Amino acid sequence: MKKKAKKTQPPENNIKDSEIRTFRDLIKYARENKIIIGLIFAFTLLIYANIITGDFVNLDDLSVALKLPIIQDFKLAMKAGDGHTMIMSATYHIFGENSSAFHVQSIIMHMINGVLVFSLLRILFDRRISIIGTFLFLAHPANTEAISWHAGQIYALRANLILPILIFFALYRKSGIKKYLVISNFIYLIGMMFFQTQGWMFIAPFLLVLMDQFLIEKKINFKNIKFYLPIMIISLAFAAILLPRSFKVRVEELNTLYYVNTEASTPLINRIPYIIYMEFRTLFYPKVLSIYHEGKYISPVEYSFMIVVTLAVISGIIYFLKKDRRVSGLLLMILFSILPSFSPVIIAWLAAERYLYIPSIFSSVLIALFLMWVEGKINKNSKNEKSELKKNFGTYSFLIILVLYSIRTVARNVDLRNSKNLWIATKKTAPYSYRVYNNMGDVLANEGDLDGALENFKRSVALKPDYADAVHNIGHIYMVKKDYPQAIFHLQKSLDMNPRLYPSAYKLGIIYAGQGEYEKAKSYFENCLEFSPDNPDCIQGISAVEQLMLQKDQSQ
Repeated sequence: MKKKAKKTQPPENNIKDSEIRTFRDLIKYARENKIIIGLIFAFTLLIYANIITGDFVNLDDLSVALKLPIIQDFKLAMKAGDGHTMIMSATYHIFGENSSAFHVQSIIMHMINGVLVFSLLRILFDRRISIIGTFLFLAHPANTEAISWHAGQIYALRANLILPILIFFALYRKSGIKKYLVISNFIYLIGMMFFQTQGWMFIAPFLLVLMDQFLIEKKINFKNIKFYLPIMIISLAFAAILLPRSFKVRVEELNTLYYVNTEASTPLINRIPYIIYMEFRTLFYPKVLSIYHEGKYISPVEYSFMIVVTLAVISGIIYFLKKDRRVSGLLLMILFSILPSFSPVIIAWLAAERYLYIPSIFSSVLIALFLMWVEGKINKNSKNEKSELKKNFGTYSFLIILVLYSIRTVARNVDLRNSKNLWIATKKTAPYSYRVYNNMGDVLANEGDLDGALENFKRSVALKPDYADAVHNIGHIYMVKKDYPQAIFHLQKSLDMNPRLYPSAYKLGIIYAGQGEYEKAKSYFENCLEFSPDNPDCIQGISAVEQLMLQKDQSQ
């Protein structure tokens, strides 16, 4: 008799190249790719290492924000209900006013997003695309504004939430396991509750629908609307509650703090070509990076080219609907990722690199798909023996782009290390920006170069005569120089331009108190408290002049 063959256990399936359908598959895939995940951490640290010891910069200065009661008192931060404020307050209480601590925090957020992008792309594409797309995203120079500038951190933080929303929804669509849909919507609910600032979380539902219809489905399937109902209901509920108030507050901020005339702004139809051109130029050719994009005269020829680029993007979306739906979907996801920029009433800047943090994921995937397509064409058309270069054209091309991206990112980090570097660099890219000269004036004033500071502040006012901040700064320099008539003139002028500019009122109070005009001084200190009710300097100023008035009365 023949002996029965012993049954052997089949080897455990390797899922490196198989479809990922469940969270368990994803965890197993992560374990199989420990080296790649380790490289994600190491590479991110390597290209952002030179920003870790960078200073706070005088642009939406975090060091100023850290002095606010809402940051210094963690209980107040908790009561505010804003997730980013809570995180900043917690970091402040652990590390104090330490710029490096906040830089490391942003880098860690970027590392986490790298792992999340790697996971999402592997669910949607093959392993090679996911690796190329992830590392291009990590190195993308446009992301320096979100990672290396303290105030941009919130964009990386929101991505820490938006990416899991997409991951769990994609797993639900692949597996049909309902708990993934519940988790996806729960994360979105948390995001809307604690990270609702400026409405950027509202892009998540649009990205989710586009991902489903273009990257998961093979054709438009309207029946899938039932999968979107929970996230749509959450969005509509929060839109009804938050948008009217948030919209009004944001418009007021832009008008009073940033001097953007929202009522006299260019109509949306005319803004669209500029927005799309700037987004695609920065994503696919990130050579010129600037914290400001303003003041430049756009010639008819340049604007015509922007229209051509816009039409090319729209044509590309239509063309690839039949050719490769994934490309159409990625192009649409790039556009919908900056949805607030397309608001009819301006509620966001038309162009800002920090806005491109999430779009850079999709542009990186497009580059990966293009490289793989070219490699396929080369190998298909090669009749003779294929060389190593032809076989791996996509990999070598990816490595060249990665090196170029990394060099530009490291160089941009140098610009963002301190205020002086930032404004010297920004002067080159935005020489007609009134805010550049105002901020450069601040730097020179802190260095003790009062004449240089005054020259920059005056240049700022020459570019924008109604810029109250620069007029106030001119008054401040004259005050330091003890030229009090000029100081009073400019400080009063800035206050007339912008009554919310309470530092002008405070300084006028100081000047008049020094001149013995106590009633005037008191009225300015009180004016200061109207817009900064808990300002200790203004409260102390009122107390001091009241005491001086009492002494004056007693001496008479």
